[in-house]
Amino acid sequence: MTRDPIPAPPYHGGCLCGAVRYTLAERPLALNACHCMDCKKLSGASYIQVFITRTSALSSTGELTRYRKHADSGREIDIARCAKCGVRMWHEPQANPELRFVAAGTLDDPSWIIPTSHIWTRAISPGVVIPDDAYVCEVQPATRQLTADAFTKVYGA
Repeated sequence: MTRDPIPAPPYHGGCLCGAVRYTLAERPLALNACHCMDCKKLSGASYIQVFITRTSALSSTGELTRYRKHADSGREIDIARCAKCGVRMWHEPQANPELRFVAAGTLDDPSWIIPTSHIWTRAISPGVVIPDDAYVCEVQPATRQLTADAFTKVYGA
């Protein structure tokens, strides 16, 4: 698969009603698709696409609510949503507070998001196509570095 280059930062996004806005000041660390049942339910789709970023690179305005989710993996995440319209903006892993997993569909221009990693593929929905150059993991990767390495392999450092 040939991929177009990622546009230069900053990247901007927000919720459905516009009450929450964010800016990402640097390139993402990874572009990930998660096929687990939790993400399917949270997104209402066959999987969710997220870009992983450093917390320090993400700034936002607007009121958020948070829901603490206990995942099957044993990990805990806080799901940050717009307090007004309820759109899932990102999740905050409690084990890695320096990271944010931002829902790619909240970008003003999500056209460049093509995941370089697909996780929890043992629960993949029929008809989902994974690019040949993507890292694939049937469950949760042993470390988050594996998804970052997949991103670097495709897009460079």
